[in-house]
Amino acid sequence: MKHTSNSYVWKPIALVVVLIIQNNVVKAQDTVKVTVDTAMAAPPAAKPAASSGKEKKQFIIYAGPNSNTMGGSTDKYDANSGVGYHIGVAWQKSGFIYGQFGLRYNNAVYGFQSKLTNNDTGDLKVQAIDIPLTAGINFLTIGQIANLRAFVSAMPSFRIGVSDNHFGIDKDQVNSFIFYGQLGIGANVAFAMIDIGYNYGFSDLMKNFDNTNPSQWFLSLGIRF
Repeated sequence: MKHTSNSYVWKPIALVVVLIIQNNVVKAQDTVKVTVDTAMAAPPAAKPAASSGKEKKQFIIYAGPNSNTMGGSTDKYDANSGVGYHIGVAWQKSGFIYGQFGLRYNNAVYGFQSKLTNNDTGDLKVQAIDIPLTAGINFLTIGQIANLRAFVSAMPSFRIGVSDNHFGIDKDQVNSFIFYGQLGIGANVAFAMIDIGYNYGFSDLMKNFDNTNPSQWFLSLGIRF
């Protein structure tokens, strides 16, 4: 009878233990499910915004004709205009306000007219290396492929040669350095560019004559990379 009494005591205790264990297992399963659901529902991490607004750098190759004049005259000749050409390269840092550094071979041609006959008497061809240092503004954008520009330049220029001529003028008779001021307008269309401008030399071209300041109108056509 004593053994039977003890078994009645332990059965309720064992039942309570089993119920407690089952309750803990159910709670653990619910916790795992909530954790998994929360992880699946969490939004993806935000990606850092891509950088924008960087200035674009371009390399330019260009060439074109130019029209040259210089002031002054001699007792026999009046200076007249002549047509030459130029070829250049430039590196540009683009933006609304842009800067440009260039190197240009300039073959300037100056005509002369006889005071006696009023006929053209030949050309004087002067070769130089120009270094245009340019600042400009892209003042109008047309769609995504075209824009209009205005620019000004400071341009040191170094004479490197004088072609044969019947005036007897050689390299030693022209000034080796002239500083120019330059201004113009331009347009970019896709990968192409066009510039139209004017430059003026602030010193004499000829050593032995006064008021021989050179000036030039130019047209440049180029490709941007």
